[in-house]
Amino acid sequence: MGVGRCVKSEGRLAAALVLEEGVSLDEPEDGRVRRAAERRSQRQEQLLAAARQVFAQKGYHATSVADILERANASRGTFYLYFPSKRAVFEALLDTMFEHIQSAVRRVRTDPDAGPVIDQMRGNVERVLGAVEQNRELAIILLREAHAHEVELDQKVTAFYQRLMERIQGGLRLGQQMGIVRVCDLQTVGNLLLGALKEAIVGWLCSDGAMPRDRFALEILNYVAGAILVQSA
Repeated sequence: MGVGRCVKSEGRLAAALVLEEGVSLDEPEDGRVRRAAERRSQRQEQLLAAARQVFAQKGYHATSVADILERANASRGTFYLYFPSKRAVFEALLDTMFEHIQSAVRRVRTDPDAGPVIDQMRGNVERVLGAVEQNRELAIILLREAHAHEVELDQKVTAFYQRLMERIQGGLRLGQQMGIVRVCDLQTVGNLLLGALKEAIVGWLCSDGAMPRDRFALEILNYVAGAILVQSA
């Protein structure tokens, strides 16, 4: 009897999920599954976009799940189908932002067909700024609220910056091996670069486009090149 009730409950839950996503039960099963998956993906992206906007407007701590639901025009039940908590939404946004930044950086090459090193660095800077602009709201809240005051989320934010630091130090180390970055302490210079870039980027993002991206990228490039490149690079 208990097993039968369980099977029936699962069937009702599956039907509820399908109907929640607006998929007709009269469609062939494969069509329903595909459309339901597409609707779920769209709904999840809608919730993430709403959370990104509210976090930027009110800050992480002042934002509630109800605020996100109001912005997304979604029900509480729909929210918890995708995320167990407000923190989980923020963590998902952080992961997406890091992936965008990471994919924007390309390895600098020194072979004859690669082009000038400084041009490759400028391309990296412009692509990273483009990724930050795509995540403008999240970048602002992340850079302004360095400490989340929640142990689990604070660990997530710390891990985010640690991954950025690893990328910076890895780039410096590679540049030294290639002979284009001066001899320096990677930890110290990495901290200096990350801190300076954080302050510069948040100021740029909050200036509402006062400086075009390409000009801002050039200013960053000149600063970084002067700080780390050997004179002949």
